[in-house]
Amino acid sequence: MIDGLFDTHAHLDGEEYEDDLDEVVRRAYDAGVARVVSAGQDEKTSRAALELAKRFGAVVPAVGVHPHLARSAGDLAWLKPLAVQREVVAIGEIGLDYHYDFSPRDAQRDAFARQLDLAGELGLPVIMHCREAEEDLVEILRGRYDVSRTGVVHCFTGTYDVGARLIDQFGVFLGIGGAVTFKKAEELHEAVARLPLDRLVLETDCPFMTPAPHRGKRNEPAYLTLTCRRVAELRGAPEAEIVSMTTANARRLFPKLAAR
Repeated sequence: MIDGLFDTHAHLDGEEYEDDLDEVVRRAYDAGVARVVSAGQDEKTSRAALELAKRFGAVVPAVGVHPHLARSAGDLAWLKPLAVQREVVAIGEIGLDYHYDFSPRDAQRDAFARQLDLAGELGLPVIMHCREAEEDLVEILRGRYDVSRTGVVHCFTGTYDVGARLIDQFGVFLGIGGAVTFKKAEELHEAVARLPLDRLVLETDCPFMTPAPHRGKRNEPAYLTLTCRRVAELRGAPEAEIVSMTTANARRLFPKLAAR
């Protein structure tokens, strides 16, 4: 068993876990996953994340509006009352997704900017989604984010140069998930091997992004061990070192958890 792993990004509120969530959480515990951040994607799922945190001691909530749902973000009047609750560790999942464009890009940019501002006002970290939108992400961050804050670009699958740019300019963390176990993800393999370990955190993004050898099946926090093992292999480091460093990084990313 690996002790102390920290899954910095999951979605445990969905129908994928309706029948066996207790068992999913138990398997995570048995695998040594000590904490799981369950991120909201809109008001409903953000409230669900809060309820999960009350139900399971290992689960901590983040609240926000995903770029896919930005078209219906409205005035976000509900978000601040949730974000100020003691259990909430971050604003997220927020950001930009120009691959699917499920919401108009101007609506995505507006929702992202407003949520960044709220996070700054409340002193909360941000959990950011970025797909095929790096330039706009960087432009918005330049106006609304500084290195005194903490944030993570989750589900990072970019090159070393992209990762290094994000770290150098904004001091963000990068969330490494199941994609690092894919054989053809060679650019990501290079990035994970070379990027500074003190800026990497682990995640599942479950129920999505399932690592090998379970690819194609539902993902769950227990599979974080597979991602950790692959990161250790790529860096030529003991697995225990990756556990220790990435968990320490996660506590720096989410300051509310540093004392828990």
